[in-house]
Amino acid sequence: MIGVMCREGQEPFVEEFFELFKTPWEFCVTGKAYDVIVLTSVASTIPDARLVIACGQQIQPWDAHQVTAWATAPPAPLLQYRDGVFPVYRGIATFASSSQPLVTLSDSADVVGTVGHVKAGRLIRLGYDLFDEVAALLTDGQPSRFAAIPTLDVHIDLLRRWIADAGVSFIEIPPCPAGSDFTVCLTHDVDFVNLRDHGVDRSVLGFVYRALFPLRLRDTKSRIAWSRLFKNWLAVFSLPAVYLRLCRDVWFDIDRYQEIETGLASTYFFIPFKGQPGAPLRKGHASPLRAAPYDAASYATLIGALAHQHTEIATHGIDAWQSPRAGELEGAAVRRLSGQDSVGIRMHWLYFDHESPKVLEEAGFLYDSTLGYNDAIGFRSGTAQVFGPPGTSRLLELPLNVMDSALFYPSRMGLPEAEALAACKTVVNAAADHGGVLTINWHTRSLQPERNWDSFYIELIEYLKNRRVWFATGSQVTSWFKARRSITFDDVGSGVGSVRIRPSVSSDSNLPSFVVRVHRATTVGDAGGQEIHKFEDRLLPLTSSSARTTDIAIH
Repeated sequence: MIGVMCREGQEPFVEEFFELFKTPWEFCVTGKAYDVIVLTSVASTIPDARLVIACGQQIQPWDAHQVTAWATAPPAPLLQYRDGVFPVYRGIATFASSSQPLVTLSDSADVVGTVGHVKAGRLIRLGYDLFDEVAALLTDGQPSRFAAIPTLDVHIDLLRRWIADAGVSFIEIPPCPAGSDFTVCLTHDVDFVNLRDHGVDRSVLGFVYRALFPLRLRDTKSRIAWSRLFKNWLAVFSLPAVYLRLCRDVWFDIDRYQEIETGLASTYFFIPFKGQPGAPLRKGHASPLRAAPYDAASYATLIGALAHQHTEIATHGIDAWQSPRAGELEGAAVRRLSGQDSVGIRMHWLYFDHESPKVLEEAGFLYDSTLGYNDAIGFRSGTAQVFGPPGTSRLLELPLNVMDSALFYPSRMGLPEAEALAACKTVVNAAADHGGVLTINWHTRSLQPERNWDSFYIELIEYLKNRRVWFATGSQVTSWFKARRSITFDDVGSGVGSVRIRPSVSSDSNLPSFVVRVHRATTVGDAGGQEIHKFEDRLLPLTSSSARTTDIAIH
């Protein structure tokens, strides 16, 4: 079992870290023995455990024999562990020298982490504070230059590796359902429904210009796709007929999404009210461009049909991010049309601030999916997992990882399709390595001229279908993670050879089972031989009875 000795104020971030790294742990109890102790507070002596991980820039009383110099690194330095790199955001201390360096600055030989042996076992000394890093990631997030690194998931992986390397047996509940390496959540922000909703405005004039003079015509194989140019011109020349309702609207593509995603789950975020730009994110005036050209009530038949097909309908919020009352009204408007609970929200233009999670929770939403980048793809909060934002008790955050406009808009990443696909595969591989959810946002109208991002989306979907994934709606994903968070471990302690697991109770029998991963250390060779770690997986189904428990042997 892991014991934690942390500084005052870090407790919420310790608790959230171990909801993500779902393994038995507790705050250290005086007189109780632990296999592993993670220490961020000052301790008069080195704690007694098989593995002690002492973190932070503060000097410990017992540091004098190994630390001769401390330095503050530049903001957000990159650290290197083996062949991987990751940033830290709350500062570091560097060790002058070490016979056994563990973590170093990536651009120098400066040592940020050391490993050594003490009487009880192994001591790892880190010059950064693990739980301060968790706080930075879940509160402030990462700058876009580090978007591709799932930094919080890397911290979890490092702790897992170091426990295994110390020869400690342990269990965990991985963040992926049984039979899957990760989850995929396909989402669509409905910023536009039909072009004719606009009349002749800036959006339509911009569409005409970009359709006649497209910036790029090459596909993911770098071949010129002339058919896109012909589709663009045809769309422009058909505009009079579109306005006269004599032909299909050239922006409507929701039926195409339903065809592409046949058999896959998806979630649509509809804007509740027309013509409301909402409050500005920062000081100044609200941009009139943020106002939606349609009213969700005008598409009640469409929304009802989607809901009837078991597609999730959620809220694309306007002012909910900063007003509980606005959130209640916006959520109620969408629920009234869909007939669903509509427990999810994503803010239009990704408006958000530090208080937004508490505001959205007060408004009655159970999950948010706003935290992503407008100008990058990847992991804004450093994790692909659904997590509990600071200051909330019920609301869960479903991070947004990949968005079409971030990839292709010239003012954002502006990538050619070949480079965009490579960037997406990097994010996919990170999700597969660490588990969690890959949340994709492909806006409605993106399949049609002049964007023509349909072939790219189809190729990305096919790539994902060939992986071991579970496709789920936003509500299904967050329900599964909520159930995982509610799993408890009982009768755990030093010298106990098994762990009693109390599975989650759920009324949704359609959610997939969990996996219990049992890591066991086996010593080979003589008494000083190397520890070899192996793991085995066991199914842990959801149950409708809180009385059911499972005992797992770990030794």
